[in-house]
Amino acid sequence: MSLIEQIGIENVLNSILVNDNVRPAMLVQPANYNEATGKDPNTKSIIEAIKKRFPTLLFSEDYKTYQGVIISKTDYVGQEISLERMGEILGYPCYQDFDKINPAHISYSINVYAKQKNSNKTAELFSNVCKDETNVEEFKSFANKAKLSLNKEEYKDILDGIEIDKVGVQIEKIIPTQAIINKLTDNKILEQDELDKVQNILFNFGFSMELQLYFLENFQYTNPIHKGILLALLVREINDILTPFTPLQDYPEQNKEVDKIIETWENDLIAVLERTKQRQPLHQNGSGNESGNGNRGKMKQKTKRRNKLYSKIKRRSSKMGV
Repeated sequence: MSLIEQIGIENVLNSILVNDNVRPAMLVQPANYNEATGKDPNTKSIIEAIKKRFPTLLFSEDYKTYQGVIISKTDYVGQEISLERMGEILGYPCYQDFDKINPAHISYSINVYAKQKNSNKTAELFSNVCKDETNVEEFKSFANKAKLSLNKEEYKDILDGIEIDKVGVQIEKIIPTQAIINKLTDNKILEQDELDKVQNILFNFGFSMELQLYFLENFQYTNPIHKGILLALLVREINDILTPFTPLQDYPEQNKEVDKIIETWENDLIAVLERTKQRQPLHQNGSGNESGNGNRGKMKQKTKRRNKLYSKIKRRSSKMGV
């Protein structure tokens, strides 16, 4: 059995990067394997396999506050390690942002990934949440060094024939619900990615495709009644009363009742939105009843967004095992 089959390609790639001094450390978290410590069987087998293949690396587990097994060329045993300090140890460019990220403001998840040659398969090396995009060049610099390291001749046998074609950086904007609430209450226009976030929230409520498409095509963001309805939905999303019952699949009888309530809820929502629609033209994103040449452009945009929504729903359903 190859090392990749034993411990997974992400662990193998990161072990190489630590061994080659590209990353200062990596972390194997027992929680990822439904375990508590490095002495539990799955985590222990991963650690032992890495020790055997990379004998110069050090393994630190006896420290506070415990988050997993630190693999590095530095001994951290006995140290007090905060979450911010752990980010620094692991080489996260935005480790100093840990206490500075406002949960009500937009932030960014910046991921470094490795893509295999002649394949669409990728492996995440690490992901770091940043308050802005200031440190993107540092991520790109790391990616360039990582690609050189992972393609060294000395590591070819470990990678068992896998060649790394690209090490890239992917940036994903994290839009908190509170940020959308703030924009709506300040009468600011929502950007397209914020409108997409609203659609995600509707999906996560369990609303049907019918309501999601109705919302996409009929919701009027400049209509004060519609806006009030949306604000109520967003506040509810932040304070989800079903959180104690997550995942709902573990409560089959209650899940059936919730489905019935959601169906009635969405029917009532559509009825109220329909009755309160403003008939005059509205000049706002994703809303209104514009006419003329401008409307043709809107309809094309809506068709694209509708197709995108169908695509999103299909992908999410697949992830949920539906």
